[in-house]
Amino acid sequence: MLKRGRPLVMLFAVLLSVALTCFAADKKQLEAALAAVDANLKTSAGKQYDELIGKEFPERYLSSVKQCKQSLPTGTSIEPFDMFLKLNAEGKVQSVLVYPETQFANCIRSALLTGKFSSPPHDDYWINIHMQLKR
Repeated sequence: MLKRGRPLVMLFAVLLSVALTCFAADKKQLEAALAAVDANLKTSAGKQYDELIGKEFPERYLSSVKQCKQSLPTGTSIEPFDMFLKLNAEGKVQSVLVYPETQFANCIRSALLTGKFSSPPHDDYWINIHMQLKR
């Protein structure tokens, strides 16, 4: 259902720098979020928290993902995308950025805007979740 991995952060950085010429308004936000995720993953606490999120996300939001998938028009292709979530010290979602923006990604973003996870290592903590649905 979802696929996680650090090489994706590097691949995403390259794709972001090439592809965002069309999305100049969001470029700085996405680059800042990516840099924060990268910095977080360089710490042992960040690595542990990333593993925890890898378990929590499907436990808490699988039903939302399914609802979003069912809401799509028949035959709609679901392409992989990345979500960048900014969490406060209590784990409440403060902001969600998705790239690329699609109907499916925006549906999940809406579902996560009121979301909550375990408390992160610090306030204003960015995480990345790569979504790639398996057929």
